[in-house]
Amino acid sequence: SIGYRYEWSLEEAKKNILRTHTTASSSRMLYKLAQQKTFAPCKYFSIDRVFRNEHLDKTHLAEFHQVEGLIADKGLSLSHLIGTIKAF
Repeated sequence: SIGYRYEWSLEEAKKNILRTHTTASSSRMLYKLAQQKTFAPCKYFSIDRVFRNEHLDKTHLAEFHQVEGLIADKGLSLSHLIGTIKAF
């Protein structure tokens, strides 16, 4: 791929970056769930600090905490989601 037309570097790709959201963690857990040979109900919650490159003012900061969760089981409905959110 010529992408952005710059020389790709393995060393640069290995550098740590500030996380901008927790969706990657949730996606990884969904992928693991899909790889199971037999389905098993599970719950996964992530509370992480994330960073954004935004203009700072009294209502917007560059870092904050994001909460995200997944519950996988058979027979779940919207009422289960609402109950979980209220309990959390």
